[in-house]
Amino acid sequence: MPEHPASAIGNLADLEEGQIALSRFIVQHERGLYVKRSRLESATDFLDFVNRVVGVGLYFRALDYSQFIALLYDDPPGDGKEVADEVFVAADITCFQPERQALYKGLRIENGEVAYMFQPVYLESVIDRTVIQESEDGRQVVSGGGQHSSEARTQLDIDEFIASAWEKGVRFGIDVAAVQEAIQLDKPVRRVVARSRPFVPGKDAEMVEQAAGLRRNNAPRRLLGGRVDLRQFETRYPQVAAGIRLVKKVPRTPGVDGRDISGEVLPAPAPRDFDLESMAGPGTCVSRDKDGEFLVTSVNGFLHIDTRTNQFSVADKIVSHEGVSARTTGDLLLTGEIYEQHGEIQEKRIVKCRSITAYADVFGNIVSAGGVVHLKHNLVGGSASNDDGDILVDGVASGSTLTAQHGCINVKRADNCVIMGSQVIIGHATNCEIVADDVSIDVAEACALAGKTLHVRHSQSRRELDSVLLVLLPDLSSYEAKIAALQQKRAAVTAQVAGHRQKIDALRGEKELASYLALAGKLRRHELTLSAEQQVGWRRLSAQVAPLLRTLSQLSEVVNEMAAEASGLAVQIDEVGVSKENACSGVACTVDSVEGETRVSTLLIRLAETPLTALTGKDLKARLRRTDGATRLLFTGATGSFAWALRTPPA
Repeated sequence: MPEHPASAIGNLADLEEGQIALSRFIVQHERGLYVKRSRLESATDFLDFVNRVVGVGLYFRALDYSQFIALLYDDPPGDGKEVADEVFVAADITCFQPERQALYKGLRIENGEVAYMFQPVYLESVIDRTVIQESEDGRQVVSGGGQHSSEARTQLDIDEFIASAWEKGVRFGIDVAAVQEAIQLDKPVRRVVARSRPFVPGKDAEMVEQAAGLRRNNAPRRLLGGRVDLRQFETRYPQVAAGIRLVKKVPRTPGVDGRDISGEVLPAPAPRDFDLESMAGPGTCVSRDKDGEFLVTSVNGFLHIDTRTNQFSVADKIVSHEGVSARTTGDLLLTGEIYEQHGEIQEKRIVKCRSITAYADVFGNIVSAGGVVHLKHNLVGGSASNDDGDILVDGVASGSTLTAQHGCINVKRADNCVIMGSQVIIGHATNCEIVADDVSIDVAEACALAGKTLHVRHSQSRRELDSVLLVLLPDLSSYEAKIAALQQKRAAVTAQVAGHRQKIDALRGEKELASYLALAGKLRRHELTLSAEQQVGWRRLSAQVAPLLRTLSQLSEVVNEMAAEASGLAVQIDEVGVSKENACSGVACTVDSVEGETRVSTLLIRLAETPLTALTGKDLKARLRRTDGATRLLFTGATGSFAWALRTPPA
């Protein structure tokens, strides 16, 4: 290690060249120099002093770098020490000799990092070998080799390195440990010696869902100008009660500034904020309490969010005039009971709801979980389904799919549609595939129908395509198999009952038991009174027949249980028989007028086969028009009428 020059601290009264006077906030104790924080008048006082020290060719010896940086930039010290009023900064201030300054080469600064090439260093020194001697005559004679320069190995010093880096503009983020390690290696090595400290971004203010079932994102979408886009909310119209907390505003969290290697602040961007008051529309208000700031409902009704004004409001009815599209709403998932849509529902858009009344054309897909789907206009190229309710189309359904497995589908006119429901009623159907328990059509033109009960007023063909009516026959095999199994089980139980009754009769026929039972009957009816001697004999007889009586009682209980089981099986057989008859009732087909090629057949689909309602549109069309072993032709022709009903099979 190089030897440090003497202290360069002097008194202001007799300050010598190369010395520096301490500022009023620098105090010197036996251990070294301290900064008295209470005497700092401005944030730049200590920075100015450091610039003055380095500027006159001095440096801090035995510098505490973490405290040094904390004092410069008012940051907490890196080691987490509690900062007292007097903070140690260095052991002394000494002279940074020019020959020592020359040892420190340039720094490579790039992308917030500072790299330095460490390598062995040499300190040049000059040796004067001139000798002056006096001759015999008194004159001075100069001899010797004169002045010679030489180089001696030396080492860099961490304190000098910090001063040199400061002079080159690196005033923050030096990795003291990395520098010291590289110095000790004493061989060429490139190391990153300083890094800037990036800022830590803050957190934008956000909204957190409070009401159950809203299913909204925690943070709203941010737009230019600090506005909030609430489109993720507009897809829901939940029904709410007064006093319900809808959303909570989570205040923004400020970020932490960083610092560049030059000591300049790298400010963290200010987090974005929004005003909850501006979002409180009719039926809502802002509540502030110890838990935070909330948007609260003030009335009962349905929740609406206006994307133009970014307001929440609560009304007594869900009404939308803007339509449903990818640009305005995206897909909708509604929780309200009643929804009115006055704008178009565009292609590929999905509206999930309960009851809906659409006043404009529907090109998308409506999915209902119940209630009523009422389309006042047309359904074109889309779909409508209702899990547990009806579908009504006042206009035309074209190229669409309608499904209501547990409800009625009523369409004024249907063209090229796939329709499946419990009941289907159509005014005029053209080239449609229809499957339902009960189908009623005024005019069926080139359609393929399948149902338990079919009624067509006028059946027509179209070009070369005929009308096909399939009467779906019930698969009675399950009923028959169940009845056979129940009957077999009942016969087995009845046989067991008969066997147990035979055992009971045999026990009752034994002499001792028969005598006991006869005597017990008379005693019970008070027809007989026993003397003292007879009572002794009675007790002896009771003890003898006790095991037989227990066996008789157990057999009687088993017989009663089995008789009850046999009766229950008989009831089940009757119930399955009734279900079998009900499955066959109402299976009929009526065509009032045949005005084009029409074919009527029965179709039996076994329970193990894929149901018609599970087939794709293409497969369904092929299956309804196919003739195979599962179909039986009832009628074919281009004129006339047809009526047929399934006769209920015998029980």
